[in-house]
Amino acid sequence: MSENRLRESIIASGSRLLAKRPFETVTSRDIAAAASISESDFSKCFSSMHDLGAAILTYEGSSMRAAQKKATAMADTPLDRLILAFRFVGENLAVDSTVRAGIRIAGESHHCFPERQIDPFRTWQSFILAVLAEADAHGSLRKGSDYEGTAWLLTAAGLGTKDLLMFTEAWHDAPQLLEQCARLTISTIIQ
Repeated sequence: MSENRLRESIIASGSRLLAKRPFETVTSRDIAAAASISESDFSKCFSSMHDLGAAILTYEGSSMRAAQKKATAMADTPLDRLILAFRFVGENLAVDSTVRAGIRIAGESHHCFPERQIDPFRTWQSFILAVLAEADAHGSLRKGSDYEGTAWLLTAAGLGTKDLLMFTEAWHDAPQLLEQCARLTISTIIQ
């Protein structure tokens, strides 16, 4: 097996485990067993669990940025972009265990990666706030709307929905639930 294929196999097997278990409870031995490889094969591609976790986080972050970029390309308005971004993130969560592993690591084990300064709430709140500010500048929001409070509420609702999906393992529902979360929250401040 080429090193590239070995690396992909380790990430896939590791992601399946890390999407279901906390990062601190999974060892390289666990991942090697799940990938049907030796621990030395694991070490050829990743120097540590931290190294693997960082690769998963990088992948997950890229998928979130890609969802936002895709939403920007497809949306006619800022509010459409926000709704589509939530839907596309849901689609990623529904089909990709590496994305699910990344959000679990970011949410539960960010302290294991202090060099990354991970703060999912701050990241999403900043994105939502920027889009709502743009929508307000375009006159799409009801006059006097508290779009800063709405950004906080939508961030909390989105992360809560993600936690519910993780608890129930109903990832197939992620696209519709996250889109509905965005639509319902936004409906409270639109014209």
